Amino acid sequence: LVRIACFYKDVEKAMQICHESGDKAACYHLGRHFEQEGEIKKAIHYFASAGRVQHALRLAQQNNMENDLMSLALSSTPSNMNQAARYYEQNEQFARAVTLYQKAGNVSRALELCFKAELFDSLRKIADDLNADCDPEVLARCAEFFMQHEQHDKAVHLLSISKQFERAVDLCCEHNVKVTDDMAERMTPDKAAMEATSRANLLLRMAKLCKKQGSFQLACKKFTQAGDKVKAMKCLLKCGDTEKIAFFAGTARQPEIYVLAANYMQSLDWHNDPEIMKQIITFYSKAKAYDKLSAFYDACAQVEIDEYRDYEKAVGALRESHKFLVKSNGTTDQVSELDLRISLVERFAEARRLAKTDADKMVQCCQELLQEEDIEAAVRVGDVYAQLVEHYITQQDNVKAHKVIEQMRQRQIILSPYLDKELVEQVYAAVGEPVPREENENAVDEVGDDIDEEIRSEEGDD
Repeated sequence: LVRIACFYKDVEKAMQICHESGDKAACYHLGRHFEQEGEIKKAIHYFASAGRVQHALRLAQQNNMENDLMSLALSSTPSNMNQAARYYEQNEQFARAVTLYQKAGNVSRALELCFKAELFDSLRKIADDLNADCDPEVLARCAEFFMQHEQHDKAVHLLSISKQFERAVDLCCEHNVKVTDDMAERMTPDKAAMEATSRANLLLRMAKLCKKQGSFQLACKKFTQAGDKVKAMKCLLKCGDTEKIAFFAGTARQPEIYVLAANYMQSLDWHNDPEIMKQIITFYSKAKAYDKLSAFYDACAQVEIDEYRDYEKAVGALRESHKFLVKSNGTTDQVSELDLRISLVERFAEARRLAKTDADKMVQCCQELLQEEDIEAAVRVGDVYAQLVEHYITQQDNVKAHKVIEQMRQRQIILSPYLDKELVEQVYAAVGEPVPREENENAVDEVGDDIDEEIRSEEGDD
């Protein structure tokens, strides 16, 4: 029917028949008809519909219809792709030729053209698709090309997948190539692929580079794979991820790592987080670092005194400190000094308990403590005076309360950390004395006066 329609020049009818039937023979005949009539665009279309792509490609090439040629070739067989690629190569349209050679599986030729025309983008795309199954010579040549053109990250990628691990690490170190997680994994040889010592040395170099670049978690991973868990922990500490640090210390099970983890956790807000405090004690205990455990309990005691004025808890912490100091073979002087501190803190804790049952005994204990030469090494002297002031105010004996406050001032003890301002004003008002100004208040006033003077001076200059 198509032949008859074409014979009678009824092209519209022939096209309708091809469209409705989809018959390939009919499409082929109509394509031949259009070719004879010089309607190349339509001829290409019907040759393609008939599955006669070679005819369509031939016409496209002969008539320099390059866009049609490209679309036809991309949907055709590798053989036709290669044919079209050669056409583009001859016409110096190298980017299209490379695309077709690559899609046809002719990677070697595609790379040759990339090298020849310096098609960096095309070469990058091809390199992304290369894997360990590719020809080692091809991988090596690509890597060399990227190195020559200072595309170091791509060169490292290719060296890694071609299992040239040492050369890849060398390149990263020489040019400070930023090592990503994926890159690090590609540069890490399997245990069976390299002798153990060489592999460890390679991983150590990679870990040091990651550390230098600030990739501490990645450095930690590589140090761990290299067998140096201490350096791995030191890198992890720089990340500041407490959960990971605790987990790593728990799995590493090395005394030095336990100590590093506990030391780090002491820099946190451990006195307000019981879980962190527990971990510090646990890690020092597992490391058998009794000297550090003793020092930590000592720090706990000091926090109880300085922050909470809780001398009862401080005594308990100091006793634990004493226990571990002895266990760590502390010197006789260290033990004696701690014994004295415990004694003084216990005496003041006892004095505070007596305030409710035997006030006179409490006053006597406090006065005796104030005569001790080493009192300040264990107890805040201001707390002892404050205990007496509060007692006398409770007894409504403002004269004695005033006397104790004056003793505090004579010892240059700042009142505000120990006594409320209203309470001090109440005492001085009761004895008819003006409230004294503290040194820190005077200093603030002096600074304020200096600032006011500078402002006035500047206004005068204006």
